[in-house]
Amino acid sequence: MDLIILAIITAFIFYRLSKNLGKIDEEEKQQIHKKLLERKKQIEEILERAQKTANPSSNSEIIVGSKSTEIKDLSNLDKNSQENLEKIFTACNISYDFFMNGAKMAFEMIINGFAKDDLETLKILLAEKIYQGFESAINNRKNLEQKLNTNLISIDKSEIVSAILVDNFASIIVKFYSQQINFITDKDGKIIEGKKDEISKITDIWTFKKDINSNNPNWIVSATSS
Repeated sequence: MDLIILAIITAFIFYRLSKNLGKIDEEEKQQIHKKLLERKKQIEEILERAQKTANPSSNSEIIVGSKSTEIKDLSNLDKNSQENLEKIFTACNISYDFFMNGAKMAFEMIINGFAKDDLETLKILLAEKIYQGFESAINNRKNLEQKLNTNLISIDKSEIVSAILVDNFASIIVKFYSQQINFITDKDGKIIEGKKDEISKITDIWTFKKDINSNNPNWIVSATSS
């Protein structure tokens, strides 16, 4: 179901961009077509990776709440978080591995989307309030004619640190340990902040939120901190 929803969202983005092609010149058409092809390739890769993760026959899949499996990698959680996580995954009919793979995909897409000023992607993955913050930062960069250059080298580790369930609203807090290169350039391409050859080890704590009673299977990022 998650894959179907993602495919529908992707098709909508393609349609909305494509329907404006008749209103612009040939050079702009070519640029948009290039962007569409890049987005299509990115989504296809994500769908392929997610499909492998979602395969119920996979030996690596761990279903929390199933009597035939064990909860793994959760020894760092308190008892309430473990119980909440079991209830959340059971209600959403997903596994630990499926959720964590999706979280890492979202992390990568948001980091890259923010650097590329890709508001379309950010709008899908972020809660409205946090999206507004990202949008404001992107617009501020544009006004200053600055560009954020980001290279997400690796996600070395990701782990759930807390799970909260209040009524039907679930929040899963995930900590990401990554290595990144980040620097900002001005309109002339001159580096004004950071270094292009300096790798930073960064720890991010993100909150993924969902209404477990909703028919919409998508999780959104509702908070971020470092």
